[in-house]
Amino acid sequence: MKKTIGIIIIIVLVLGIGAGVVYKIIEKDVTDRETLDFKTDTNGSNDTVSHDEHSFYGKILEVSSSYIIVEPNEKEEERKSSDKFHIELKNDNTIYKVGTNVKITYVGDIKESYPAQIGTTKIEIVSEK
Repeated sequence: MKKTIGIIIIIVLVLGIGAGVVYKIIEKDVTDRETLDFKTDTNGSNDTVSHDEHSFYGKILEVSSSYIIVEPNEKEEERKSSDKFHIELKNDNTIYKVGTNVKITYVGDIKESYPAQIGTTKIEIVSEK
């Protein structure tokens, strides 16, 4: 009887230690995983943002006091995403005109809205209308 109780105690101890070791391994694996870098973009969403700089050439289709709508040129890669881009004019006192050719530089990903939106860093006038 004492022998049986001793064996049961040993089995319980081995199982308990084994369960603790497995728990620590799982806990370490979960806490050591790479965390995703979520940044808040200019629109306040928490999408993952690329920090690579891109640019494209296009023509201004519409002008407002706070934004312009730009159509990328036919051979531009961005044209595959959208035929129109909504470009915010933040702290920009430049007077833009419909038909003006521009170079748009941006960072991050293209937001899938219509017109598409990007994190514009620079607007350059290439040629006037």
